[in-house]
Amino acid sequence: MKNIEIVSVHYKTPELIYEQYKTVRKFYPTLPYRIIDGSDDNIEYFVDLKDNDKNFEVERFGYNIHHGPGMDHAIKTSKYEFLLILDSDVTLKKPVIETMMENFKGYAVGKKLILESHGHEKWQQRWWQWPRKYIYTYIHPYCMLIKKEAYLQFKPFKKHGAPCMDAMIDIYNQNKTDLLSGMTIEDFVDLRIEGTRSKWGMNIR
Repeated sequence: MKNIEIVSVHYKTPELIYEQYKTVRKFYPTLPYRIIDGSDDNIEYFVDLKDNDKNFEVERFGYNIHHGPGMDHAIKTSKYEFLLILDSDVTLKKPVIETMMENFKGYAVGKKLILESHGHEKWQQRWWQWPRKYIYTYIHPYCMLIKKEAYLQFKPFKKHGAPCMDAMIDIYNQNKTDLLSGMTIEDFVDLRIEGTRSKWGMNIR
């Protein structure tokens, strides 16, 4: 637990982070906890949390860094071996890190999906689309434990609907999908569906 940092990427939805903060600190009161703040409204968010929690940090960009690049920045600049990445609209129901470490196999652990190269599941296939191969193991980043050293060996997270897709394809192409492990994340967290997206949209400029 000494080598783990908790990270969340934020964009102009402070109410979500406040909800998350309460649950994170309930179970992990002293772990390093960093907000990657890509808000572009010149508001200095979470000053009260930072002033009262020496292990809480807000990194402000002043522009929308977006989810994928925000995670990429957090991982590359982290001083810790592991990062627990949480979507801003995620809250914890019970401790999750301990079970994640038990299931960890080398790169990342979280909710496991099988996707095609554009980041879609089979149920999202439309009848008029050309048949696609659903072959890529994908660990969803809404609640993901990832190892920094392993992350740096593959392609980085990008700005799109499935920000980890390039990395997961790279892992597949190198025949290293055994580094990806899944678990029933829903038992540990609550996800407010499209919390930020419903307010600001998905492909914010």
